[in-house]
Amino acid sequence: MKMVKIPVKGINRIRRKLADGSTREYHYATRGRGAVPFWNDSMSFAIGSPEYLAALSAARPVADMAKGLFREVLLDFTTSQDFLRLSQRTQADMRNSIFHPTSGIDHKFGAGPRSIFEDPRIRGVVLKWRDDIGGKVGDDRMRHLQRIVGWAHDRTTLRQNHLTKLKSMYRSNRSEVFWTEPEIEAFISGAPPHIARILIAATETGLRPGDLAQLGRAHIHPTPGGQRIVVWTAKRKRLASIPVTVRMAALIADTPVGQSQFIVNKSGQPYQHENYLGDAVSQWRDKLGIRSDLRLYDARGTAATRLLWADASLKEIATCMGWSIKHASEVIGRYAALSPEMSDGIAQKLEAARKRS
Repeated sequence: MKMVKIPVKGINRIRRKLADGSTREYHYATRGRGAVPFWNDSMSFAIGSPEYLAALSAARPVADMAKGLFREVLLDFTTSQDFLRLSQRTQADMRNSIFHPTSGIDHKFGAGPRSIFEDPRIRGVVLKWRDDIGGKVGDDRMRHLQRIVGWAHDRTTLRQNHLTKLKSMYRSNRSEVFWTEPEIEAFISGAPPHIARILIAATETGLRPGDLAQLGRAHIHPTPGGQRIVVWTAKRKRLASIPVTVRMAALIADTPVGQSQFIVNKSGQPYQHENYLGDAVSQWRDKLGIRSDLRLYDARGTAATRLLWADASLKEIATCMGWSIKHASEVIGRYAALSPEMSDGIAQKLEAARKRS
């Protein structure tokens, strides 16, 4: 039996350009502030279907019910261009923070009046909420709430912002996780060339994904004995001077002359967001059956460990990685203690000394 689609009037239809360049159509039950899309063209049910009508019926009262509440701010933010310009992954992470049924922002604060965020005491309430959730998840929830409140304050929806300069509680230490040479070789030989180039560049330079995404010929400079990469790192705002290794030199030589960046997607275009580089590496890591706890970011530890193993001085490692001497000493201390190659090297030196004596 053919499904009958019922024509619906009074729908506000909006087409928006997403972060990846594609276009999506959203349908709203109401207009103006607080309007929430109840359907978009990525959903499995069609316009006018019973599922569509049920979603429309459920959505119509939402905007009116949210007026004056902090939920109205949340709804406004999730339909704003600021939110829709974010990558799909970031949008998904923020939606989870906002709408999580037990620890989400809306669950905790949505039903309260907007004015609670103009009371200085909200700072302590937010910190306790963060602490009760705990770990990285708690920090992510708080960071996303800070972003939303800052957005509302910029638009004068909120007159005060009491959530500035809240420090994260969670500190991740992945110094014990780095790519081994067999794992790198397995990835390079099994992944598509444009994906393999991401890991090659990361392990050979030690740059973060955001810096890798921008890396191009403009960053290559000649030296008396070869080439080096000179780049201001985005996070620490320090100048990194990185020697071009044999493997990195091959990647540079293999880059088409008219290509501005070394790392591009399958279509030959620069990645729209640095997260896509890590996503691509993780996807092919799993397809190739490589150790599941490895991430693209761990390539920094791999690069630092190689420098240490090559007997580079602390100053040389700091210059190459774009670190301060103090930060380099702290990080290298952890890598030195955890590197199996370093332990093997010490064992070999001890055995050689024993034989000499």
